[in-house]
Amino acid sequence: MLTEIRCEKFREKSIEFHSGLNVVLGDSFATNSIGKSTLLMVLDFVYGGESFLEHNKDVIEELGHHEYFFSFEFGVNSFYFRRGTFTPDLVYKCDKDYKELEPLSIEDYTALLKESYFIGDVDLSFRSTVSLFSRIWGKENLDVKHPLHSFKSQKPSDCVTNTIKLFKKYEPIKLLAENAKNKSDEKTTINKAAKTGLISKTTKTKYKENITSVNSIESEIEEIKNNLKKYAVNLSEIVNREVMDLKVEKDQLLSEKLRLDSRLLRVRNDIDNNKSIKSKHLAPLLKYFPDVDTARLENVESFHSKITRILRKELKSSEAELSESLAAVVAEIDVIDRKIAASVADIDNPSVVVDRVYELSQGHAVASKEIEYFETDVQITSDLKEAKALLAAEKIRILELIENILNDRNRKNVTEIYSEERRSPTLKIGQNSYTFELVEDTGTGKAYSNLILLDLAFLEATVLPFLVHDSVLFKNIQNDAVAQLIELYEATGKQTFIAIDEIEKYGLIAEKKLKEKKVVQLDNNKVLYIKDWRK
Repeated sequence: MLTEIRCEKFREKSIEFHSGLNVVLGDSFATNSIGKSTLLMVLDFVYGGESFLEHNKDVIEELGHHEYFFSFEFGVNSFYFRRGTFTPDLVYKCDKDYKELEPLSIEDYTALLKESYFIGDVDLSFRSTVSLFSRIWGKENLDVKHPLHSFKSQKPSDCVTNTIKLFKKYEPIKLLAENAKNKSDEKTTINKAAKTGLISKTTKTKYKENITSVNSIESEIEEIKNNLKKYAVNLSEIVNREVMDLKVEKDQLLSEKLRLDSRLLRVRNDIDNNKSIKSKHLAPLLKYFPDVDTARLENVESFHSKITRILRKELKSSEAELSESLAAVVAEIDVIDRKIAASVADIDNPSVVVDRVYELSQGHAVASKEIEYFETDVQITSDLKEAKALLAAEKIRILELIENILNDRNRKNVTEIYSEERRSPTLKIGQNSYTFELVEDTGTGKAYSNLILLDLAFLEATVLPFLVHDSVLFKNIQNDAVAQLIELYEATGKQTFIAIDEIEKYGLIAEKKLKEKKVVQLDNNKVLYIKDWRK
């Protein structure tokens, strides 16, 4: 526990602390700017915080850079340190007379505090553990609707995670989260490999086709192995099988060639017959029908000629397309004919067996790889889904446990403070967010009372080593409730630090207790430091 803070700039050069409740007393007039909150900020500075340097710049501006000397007792051992405002990233370990022994970085110093308070197994830094629960005017953790936020921009998901860690329930979640991340990384790797063409992206339909293909290839290879002697004597069976496959393919191409030939013939006939009537061909018509209107006939024929030209253009285009398609089919037929000729020529040639087995092996390898990639992708997708489900289920289970613990302690403390069965505030924690529901009385006093009770529940239920509460939290709480809160601070058995004034209004018992537990009393004439710069 913290036992002392010394500073040459203090009006009282040394302020001593004790176990349990430690009270920084103000006066009966609630005089402001006398040093109550500043002393709590110094406490935070002693515990490795930075807020004093940021929020209380006026202290350094008025007093200049200065140093604080402080001591702790952990068991039977005492530890002495010095930290100054000029080089706040260094903390000096000292002897009992505060003579410098060795410098420590602020990280090493807070790590030492973490071990000394026996919270080394909490998966949080020392500052992340205690900073939230040092609620001092000037820090960003006084929002009664967001009591788990150490600062306004903190992500709600980080607040939830820190709460789980403070309850020392994070280890199973950490293991499941790492497993889910590994599965996610594997899934990402496969997707990138498929995207860049390193592996084939296989559909379910292609996967089924590959299964069929592999089974067929394995069957044929097995047949070759079992009948190798027979094939060595008569190779025509393998050749005939290949020729038969090629013949089927050729028949399909011949059918397509016949269809294209027929269409091409019709198109060419249409081109030949698509001719217009010329005007000289109308002369014989006048011989038999002298009264016919040849000019009108020529106009009609002119229109027909235009249509004919359009049709010829389209027919010529169709002829070209069909000719191109026909040429491609003929070329494919030619390739198949050469394959058939080569296969027949290889009868009684042993290399045909080797070639066939090699061809089958290549096909088997490609199909097998695609099957492997598809099955791996399916398995990883399934594993990732399962890992996420297990993580979510475990996290929900742990959060429900934490909720029940805190809300149950809240309920008990509310009943003790108000001496009746009142509805207590409810903390609801989701996987990535939380809410703190203030019921019935939504006034400022009740809101701060709920915040204090929640902190006390954390202090009682976790390894949190201490609490720091500023006077702003007590201002609007009803007097008898504050008197009961004083008893709760003391009952925790841990060191707590509060600043409070106007103590007479809380009753004789509370006033007496607060005076007994005071570590310093400040008023308009006795401010914290040797200099008063309010005027």
